[in-house]
Amino acid sequence: MRTTIRQVVLIAAVLAACGEPPNVEAQQTARSASLFAAAPTDQWRLPAQLREISGMAVSPDGRLFAHDDERAVIYEIDAARGGVVKTFALGSPVLQGDFEGLAIAPDGHFWMTTSTGELYRFREGADGAQVSYETFDGGLREVCEIEGLAYLPAEESLILACKQNHARGMRNVVSLYRWRFQGAAEPWRSLNERQVAAATGVEDFRPSSLDIDPQSGRLLLLSARDSALVEIDADGRVVAARALRRHPQPEGVAALPDGSLVIADEGGRGAALLSRYARAP
Repeated sequence: MRTTIRQVVLIAAVLAACGEPPNVEAQQTARSASLFAAAPTDQWRLPAQLREISGMAVSPDGRLFAHDDERAVIYEIDAARGGVVKTFALGSPVLQGDFEGLAIAPDGHFWMTTSTGELYRFREGADGAQVSYETFDGGLREVCEIEGLAYLPAEESLILACKQNHARGMRNVVSLYRWRFQGAAEPWRSLNERQVAAATGVEDFRPSSLDIDPQSGRLLLLSARDSALVEIDADGRVVAARALRRHPQPEGVAALPDGSLVIADEGGRGAALLSRYARAP
């Protein structure tokens, strides 16, 4: 892919934000500092319509929502049992695309992103409803492939995670961008991908979802390629890292109001799974 002037500027900004590479030894010793239990306390098979579950998010009143990978269908999930409470969709006919992340702002607006950084804003609909939406451009189409979205209350902005950077010199960087609801997203955090992978004990770390723990402010970053989870503090440091051996393809992560964590695995040929991790004592 041809590198544009805008890409060069963004790459320079990200590299400037990197500073010194994270200390791998420190990251490895931080594995025990996780906010969550080492193994899931509950696990449910999700209904067939959620086989291609992707991003997840929690509403201001504590309900869990998820979306489909290829159709703009939103599901409310019973986080205590794994069942579907209701569904609604964007547009009529239903919007199609490559949807890779969901976030819900404190004002109740839902946000969803595609892999190219096209953002959709909409309101919650009743069961079976088809709702209207607004479209925004995050300006990252030529920069990276997006896979993950979260709302950052402290900065009143959306955070987008890059699964794969397009520029050759950025292939080994985990890049996070901040979008403030207008213009193009800007570099926010960056991590050395090889060092993060080493800290988690996996071969590759490619973001597939992210959320922000409301109690601690930690960023929770998931990788589906080689199943892993890292926890990043407000200063951008990896403070906990682990491989997720019990997860075949983790595509969604969300922090629940009771302090627990849920991770969703896409089903592939089988049923999708929802796993809950209790808060660590």
